[in-house]
Amino acid sequence: MALYEYYCQGCGTRTERRMPMSDVLQFVACPKCGKQAKKIVGNFAIVGRAEASLGDGPAPWDDGGDAGGGDDHGHSHDFGGHGHSHGPGGHTHPH
Repeated sequence: MALYEYYCQGCGTRTERRMPMSDVLQFVACPKCGKQAKKIVGNFAIVGRAEASLGDGPAPWDDGGDAGGGDDHGHSHDFGGHGHSHGPGGHTHPH
């Protein structure tokens, strides 16, 4: 469900309406005068709650994930592009 804001040009009333995104193009009557209210562009909010499924877990790029599919052999890269480490007792060098 999404929360949309509407404006009635007839009487100047602003109102919010919670509805599925698929219904956003339907006629929305002004609660004060009954004329058609127009959706205000840009005012939008998702309302509700997301639930994790059994397959959900950390993203592959998350600290807990392993995007490479294997052991990292003590090798880690920093994101600054200035070098990397080869684990304990290893050496560093710039890229």
